[in-house]
Amino acid sequence: MAERLEDHLQCPTCLEVFKDPVMLLPCSHNFCRACLQQWKDKGGHLCPLCRTEFSSMDPPSNLALRNMCENLSLASFKSEDMCSLHEEKLKLFCLDHRELVCLICRDAEIHVGHKIRPLEEVVEAHREKLQKGLQKAKERLQDYNDCRENCNEQAEYIKFQREQVERKIKKDFEELRRFLDVEEETRLAAVREEEKKKSQTMKGKMAALGEQTAALSDVIRSTEEQLPSGNVSFLKKFNIAMSRIQELPNKPELISGGLLDEAKHVGNLKFKVWEQMKETIAYSPVILDPNTACPGISLSEDLSSLSWEEAQQQRPKNPERFQTWRSVLGAALDRGRHVWDVEVGDNNDWAVGVIGGDPCSSDPMPDCYIEIKDGKYNAPLDLHGRQKPPVKVQRIRVEVDMNKRSLYFSEPLKNTLLWNPRNNPSYCPYWSSHTKLYPFFHITRKSPLKIIPIPPGVTTAIR
Repeated sequence: MAERLEDHLQCPTCLEVFKDPVMLLPCSHNFCRACLQQWKDKGGHLCPLCRTEFSSMDPPSNLALRNMCENLSLASFKSEDMCSLHEEKLKLFCLDHRELVCLICRDAEIHVGHKIRPLEEVVEAHREKLQKGLQKAKERLQDYNDCRENCNEQAEYIKFQREQVERKIKKDFEELRRFLDVEEETRLAAVREEEKKKSQTMKGKMAALGEQTAALSDVIRSTEEQLPSGNVSFLKKFNIAMSRIQELPNKPELISGGLLDEAKHVGNLKFKVWEQMKETIAYSPVILDPNTACPGISLSEDLSSLSWEEAQQQRPKNPERFQTWRSVLGAALDRGRHVWDVEVGDNNDWAVGVIGGDPCSSDPMPDCYIEIKDGKYNAPLDLHGRQKPPVKVQRIRVEVDMNKRSLYFSEPLKNTLLWNPRNNPSYCPYWSSHTKLYPFFHITRKSPLKIIPIPPGVTTAIR
C-alpha cells in the first residue's frame, strides 16, 4: 500500500516524492516548488504537464499534499528496521546474500546453510572497516591539501627564482657589455692612433715632395730661359746650368705600408675579442643544481661552490630536494668523460663523489664517494687496501667515463690516486646499468667546497 501511495505522490518533473508541493491554477496540477521555478527560469509559462497557462507566477502551496508526503517519509523511516515480508525486527545479517534478515527469514528455505550473524556483530565489523576507510580518506585528503600547499609554495618560489635568475643574467650580460665596450674603445683607439701616425707620415712626405718639386721646377724654368739666349750668354752660363740639370734628385718612391692595416684591425675580430674575453671568464665543469640543495646549504651565485649555514633557507619541498641529508647534486652527466676538481681546503667534514638513480623517486639512490667525517677519512678500500689516504686531501679530483662506466678519485696537487672503485664493483652496483649519474656533494661545515674552474679554449686546425 505504501509503495502504491508513493507512486501517486511523485512530482511529474523530478519523479521524486513531492518537496514543498505547489498547485497550479486553473489546471490543479502539482509540482515541487523548486522544479516549477526551474521551469519558469527556462521561460516556461504553461503547465509542464497539460500546457495550460497558469494564472499566477507565485502559485499557492498544497498543504494537504505536503503533509501527506511528510507522513509518508516519517512512516518509511519508522519502518526502516522492520522486515518488509514478516514485519519482524531485523536483528540478523546474511553474509552469503549480504542482506538484513529477521528471525523468520533465517529459518526460511532461501537462507538454509547460510552464514547468519547477529546484526550488532556485523555492524561493529563494518563500522570498524568504514572507520579505517574514513581514516584513509582523511589521510588522502591531507595528502591532497599538503600537495596543494606545496604547489602554492613552489609557485611562489618560482617567482623568486625568476627574479633571482633575471638579476644574475642581467649582471653577467652587463659585465660582458662593459668588457665589449672597453674592448671596442681600445680597438677604435688603436685604429685612430694608426690613422693619426700614418696621416702625419703622409703629410711629411707630401711636404718634402712639395719642396723638391719647387726646386726642380725652378731648375727647369731657368734652363728653359737660358736655351734661347745669345751664344755668348749661353756659353757663359752653360756649365752652371748643366751642373744643376745633372744634379737632379732621385726618383721619388711611393710609401709602402702607408695605408691602415685593416686586416690587423678587423681580421678574425670576433675571435680575437673572444680570446681576450676568455681570460676573464671561468668555465665550471660541474654546475650545482639549486633545486636539489638541502635548505641549510648555501650556494654561490655562479653555482660552483657550497657551504653550510645554520639558518635554514626558505626553499620548497620539491621531490628532488634533499630535506635532511646535507647534500646537493650537480647536473646529470652526459655521455663521454667528465673530470672535475673540488677544493676542500681545511674543511674536515665533507663527501664528494657521484650518485645514481632518480632524485624524485622514493627509492634509495646508490652512491659512490670519498668522505671526510669529523676529520676522519671514510671510504671503501683503495687499490692498495688502505683505508687512510696516503696524502692530506686538500683537493679531490673525480674522473667519470660514462661510456666505460669507470670512476677514479685522486688528489691532483700530489698526483696521488685515492680510490678506484672499479676494483671493488660491490661498492658500485650500478656501473653496468644505464642508471643516470649525478655529481654528489655533502657538507656540514661553513668552510666552502669549491669546484675549480677550467679556462675555456678552442683548437684551430688547417684542413
